[in-house]
Amino acid sequence: MTIKWGVVGASGIAHRRTMSALNEAQNNELYALMVRDMDRAKKLAQEHGAPVYYDSVDAILSDPDIDAAYIATPVYLHCDHVIQAAEKGKHVLCEKPMAMNVKECQSMIDACRDKDVQLHICFLMRYHPHYQRIRQIIAHGEIGQVIDARSSLMKWYSIDQGGWRRDPARAGGGVLMDLGSHIIDLLSYILGEASQVTAFTDSRINGWKVEETGTVMIKMKGGAHATAFSSFVTPQGGTIMEIYGSKGSLAVSGGKLNITIGDKKREEQSSAGNLYKPLFEHFHKCLQGEAEPISPGTAGLENIRIITSAYESVRTNSTISC
Repeated sequence: MTIKWGVVGASGIAHRRTMSALNEAQNNELYALMVRDMDRAKKLAQEHGAPVYYDSVDAILSDPDIDAAYIATPVYLHCDHVIQAAEKGKHVLCEKPMAMNVKECQSMIDACRDKDVQLHICFLMRYHPHYQRIRQIIAHGEIGQVIDARSSLMKWYSIDQGGWRRDPARAGGGVLMDLGSHIIDLLSYILGEASQVTAFTDSRINGWKVEETGTVMIKMKGGAHATAFSSFVTPQGGTIMEIYGSKGSLAVSGGKLNITIGDKKREEQSSAGNLYKPLFEHFHKCLQGEAEPISPGTAGLENIRIITSAYESVRTNSTISC
C-alpha cells in the first residue's frame, strides 16, 4: 500500500521541508496540495510534482483518492482542519503545536478515534537517532535514575509585522508554542509525564506581544527535574540536550551524542537528514499495523498541557500543578 497524501497549507514549512521529504519517503506519495490562491497552488504543485491541487480545505479533504491529510495550517486552524479530515475518513498528520489548548487537543483525538483514523503529531525530534538511543539507554538503566535534564533550542527568527505568529489570538503564544513545543515534547518523550511547572518569559528585544524567550522548569512524575529553554533572539543558538543520572550522563550537541557511564566515555555520531522522511515512513508502518505511533495525538495533548501550565505560571508568578 502506498499512502496518497493531501497537504493542507502547502506554503511555509510544507514548502520548505515537508513535501520534499514526502517525495523521498518509501510507500508515500504527494498526491494533492492546497493553498488559498489557485495560481499559487498550481505553481507549488508543479514545483513539488503533485498531480492535483486545490484552493479550499473542503475541496482537498473531499477528494476520495486521498488516504491521509497533512495539516500545516496556522495553529489556530488545526482543530477545525483535523476534525474535518477525520470526518472525511482521512488519517491525519498534524503540525506542532497540536492546538490552541487542551480542550481542542481532546476534541481532535476524539474525532479521529470516533472515525477510526490515526492522528500523529509532527514532533520531528522524536525520530532523530540520537533521541531514540537516549530513550533506549535510559530504559536499560545504563545511567541509573535520571536526576536532571536540560534542553535548549535557540535561533534568530524574524516575524513580519502582521504575521500570525506575532498574534497571541492566532498563535496561542510565542516561542514556547513554536520552538519550545519541540524540546518540551522531547523531555516528555524521554522522561514521561510532568507533575509541576514553573516558567519565565520575556519579549525585551523586539517587544512583541508574544514571548521571544522562555524558560520552563518541570518536575516529572518520575521525580526528575527538567529545564527547557527556547528563544527567537539568539543568533548563535542551536539545539542542546543534557541528561544527568545517578550512574552517568548523556549529552547531544550538533551531530554528536556523548555518553558517560562511570569513568567510561564514548561518542556516537549520526546524520539524520530531513526528519520528515522517517516520520512519513513510520506513518506507513503504523497504517500497516507494523508499528505503534511514535508521536500520537496524546503526545500533542501532553505538550499543550505543559505549555498551558507554563503560561499560567507566568501569569500568576507561581508553580502550577499539571
